[in-house]
Amino acid sequence: MFEQIILRSFYFFMGAFFITVILSPPLIFLLKKFKIVRRDDRDFSSIIKTRKSKLGTPVFGGIIIVAVITALTMMFNWHRETTFVPLGVLWLAALLGGADDLLNIFYTKERHPRTLGRIIRFIKFHKNLKYRIWYAITFPWQAYKRVFYLVGSHPGKGVQAHEKIIIQLIIGGIIAWWLSFKLDWTELWLPWLGNIDLGLFIIPVILFLVMLMANAVNITDGIDGLSAGTLIISYSAFFAIALQQGSSDISLLLATIIGTLCGYLLFNIKPAKYQMGDVASLGMGILLTSIAFALDRPILLLVIGMIFIIEIMSVIIQTSWKVLFGKRLFKMAPIHHHLEIQPFDSVFLQDQAFQVLGF
Repeated sequence: MFEQIILRSFYFFMGAFFITVILSPPLIFLLKKFKIVRRDDRDFSSIIKTRKSKLGTPVFGGIIIVAVITALTMMFNWHRETTFVPLGVLWLAALLGGADDLLNIFYTKERHPRTLGRIIRFIKFHKNLKYRIWYAITFPWQAYKRVFYLVGSHPGKGVQAHEKIIIQLIIGGIIAWWLSFKLDWTELWLPWLGNIDLGLFIIPVILFLVMLMANAVNITDGIDGLSAGTLIISYSAFFAIALQQGSSDISLLLATIIGTLCGYLLFNIKPAKYQMGDVASLGMGILLTSIAFALDRPILLLVIGMIFIIEIMSVIIQTSWKVLFGKRLFKMAPIHHHLEIQPFDSVFLQDQAFQVLGF
């Protein structure tokens, strides 16, 4: 049985790898043709001198990762109880990330939120009663949006931070429904302690980890080969766990993911021929979390996904430091940009540039 899983996993890995390698050049051509490329008007990291060459690099390349994983899984590893939901949440996240990528490239206007003071004035003094009622009803939503702006979320052209959080909560809710109600699974495994039944409290744990890993992987996608390389390591660790548990369906899904990422990495190592973009980076984090729960080892995300955790914590620390003390702790967040900055890059000492970044 074990040998059969290993052999089939090898076939899935090689198939995903070669399909990705074969389809990448035409995808790169199409992305360039339709000008789906990195631009400096929304790429704040481009003020780093060493990253100037990244402008014009095709983005949205992660669509090939999503497509290959989907095609091979639906054709050869489709199981309603095991692979259906991970694949479904991958596509939901891909739609969210893809919309963000395309809007940032092609949409022309930035979406600045109104101040709460202005909204309150509309509620009190707007001459049209219908608008006054509308602003009053939507005030909580406007306040929710404003919170993200105040803590440093720069209003761009794409899907806004507050919108991403809502959609990520929906995706996390689907995973929670799948585990808690469909599979009747409410236990959390802890090292040396075994399984602890959390009951319905498993739901907030799932939501937290889904949102954490989705944004952590998304943030890590910032240097050639960084996100793909770390994802290969993380998925490989869970592949070993799946083999140890004898989970054939999940093992084959993981082999497909790893093969696809390896094929993509061939074109993403420095200098990158194309980049993943949000279309895959959001989905990869959520897919990693759903597989961790499917294998009953979500707590290991804190170790296996340590690089992702460090990346997102650097952003949280940077934002908190700026709010509390009025200055930055790192030269730029996430931390891989801080490490990229050279001492002679005096541009980073200018406050104006950092105010644009929102950090």
